[in-house]
Amino acid sequence: MNMNTKNTFLHTFKTPVAAKVLLTTALLSIATAAFAGEKVDKTIDTSASPKVDIEHINGKADIRVWDKSQVRVTGELGDQTEEFIFERRGDVVVIHVEVERHSKSWFNKGKDGDDLVIYIPKASDLHYTAVNADLIAEGVTKAVDVEVVNGDVTLKNIGERVEVESVNGDIVLENVRGRLEAETVNGEIEVTHSGNTPVSFASVNGKLDITSDSPDVSVETVNGRIDVALQAVDVLQINTVNGRTFASLGLNKNGSVKANSVGGAMEFVFQDGVSAQFDIETHAGGNIVNNISDEKSQKPKYGPGSWLRFIHNGGAANVDISTVHGRIEIDQK
Repeated sequence: MNMNTKNTFLHTFKTPVAAKVLLTTALLSIATAAFAGEKVDKTIDTSASPKVDIEHINGKADIRVWDKSQVRVTGELGDQTEEFIFERRGDVVVIHVEVERHSKSWFNKGKDGDDLVIYIPKASDLHYTAVNADLIAEGVTKAVDVEVVNGDVTLKNIGERVEVESVNGDIVLENVRGRLEAETVNGEIEVTHSGNTPVSFASVNGKLDITSDSPDVSVETVNGRIDVALQAVDVLQINTVNGRTFASLGLNKNGSVKANSVGGAMEFVFQDGVSAQFDIETHAGGNIVNNISDEKSQKPKYGPGSWLRFIHNGGAANVDISTVHGRIEIDQK
């Protein structure tokens, strides 16, 4: 050590505040040191509502809540683990598991990944990301943000804002409250939701099974089947290419339903005595079945397509449904 470095070093330790910072850092480093395949059981004190940032590559995570102002990580690290980071940065608790960059864990979901159980305060703001991992989380009462490339996501008893994205994997959301957005490319989405904030769901190839009492619902898929059971709706938007749609809903006064498909059949069942103006159209084929009134669909003198327009019970709401060559059926219960 040269003299300048030595003097700087000694001067630092003569400064009380700096000494405390360095001592805290040293203790934190000891608390977070870990090795590949090692079992971990570590705890950090937090506030009652911290932000928790979890990131790992491969394996599974089970996130549970408790009444303590602490975050605890237990379980076993994956065989390819290079670094385990568990620390508090202000009011943010960071849990990051780094793997070797050339490891197969970056692109292949295997058995050698992390197996973690994480306890967090119930009022935490949770952010979770992973490449190849399955996630189960239950009981978080605040915001939850999840991004997974390959893996299944299961959230139970969650609120007040939830955002979930998965490229290849199923999403199960049970008793989710508040604002909700869920998207997957190849996977199914199954939801039970409550709350009066907007909800939206999207998939490319995967079934969407949704039960919600939100008044504002948006659903979009390319090839997936859509099943929605809704309560009193102000706005419902459905877009699909080839997926079959079944929707059961109550439509509020001044409410709006807009649905479009290319080839997928669509069936809508409204509340008994629904008051709406209906505008239904097929463009290049398909057919329209009207079980609400006696009005029949009409066809042009030349060319394909058909349309059905009528006002029922005063027409307080609007229903606009169109398809290129699919089947459309409307009913009431």
